[in-house]
Amino acid sequence: MRALAPPQFTFTDVLNTCVGSISCQTLTQNINAINLQLTTAVQDFDTKSATADLFQIPPFIGNNDAVVTGQVTKAELKGLYTLHMVPTKKPARQYYDQIMMQAPLRICPFCGFGQVTTLDHYLPKAKFPLLSIFPKNLVPSCADCNKGKSAGIATSKNEQCLHPYFDQGHFINDQWLFAEVIHTTPATIRYFVQAPNYWSTSDQARVNSHFDDFKLAKRFSIQAGDEISNLRGELDIDFQINQQTGVEQALLKKHAGASLQHTNSWKTAMYQALAASNWYCSGGFK
Repeated sequence: MRALAPPQFTFTDVLNTCVGSISCQTLTQNINAINLQLTTAVQDFDTKSATADLFQIPPFIGNNDAVVTGQVTKAELKGLYTLHMVPTKKPARQYYDQIMMQAPLRICPFCGFGQVTTLDHYLPKAKFPLLSIFPKNLVPSCADCNKGKSAGIATSKNEQCLHPYFDQGHFINDQWLFAEVIHTTPATIRYFVQAPNYWSTSDQARVNSHFDDFKLAKRFSIQAGDEISNLRGELDIDFQINQQTGVEQALLKKHAGASLQHTNSWKTAMYQALAASNWYCSGGFK
């Protein structure tokens, strides 16, 4: 995962802009009437995000026609996002685009390699409609992470995937993503999680949940397969110059460079594993 700075504009900014584009006067009045409930919901999110307790926010159980609060239905709250924030010609689209641009080079923070094409509701709007346009609940995401994430919601802290706005520090700086080389032709990479034993039990569980929720084992392995294919010619030159030592040194250099950028990227773990594999460095790369 990659850390991101949270959006700097406020929920009130987004809400007022979305409501301002609603043509139905009755709906406008109904949404304005639940301002207190909306404010309470986002304040609760802010409080619980600080301690990684977002799982404690109860989901809304009801269909689209069900009233969530006041006289506003689930469909109408979701519509603030789909009808008044996403469309390119709506005034609130400016906030959608600003959140998208939070991701450097438009790289998805959840997986670290996909191209950002959409916004992901960390707490899904179908179950948390009061948070459908809350900026801190919206994270720039690639389509695979957005659509492929587990449809379930966390019922404990251990089950929560990482949030790029709040889960930083040791989640970013300490290595928890590792890989091993499988002796196949061509070589393949298996990824796994091994969080530091000095982390709390819940933090260790959460990186595993993140890894599983976004199906990163398979997706990282596919990325690594393409990179390994591109490495063969380069490593063959290193091997001709200095045999196994030449290959090891070349891979260690690549690992150092990748690690300086992102400690837990698929590239960092892959190069680390390749450099440590006697089989791969002694000729397995061929």
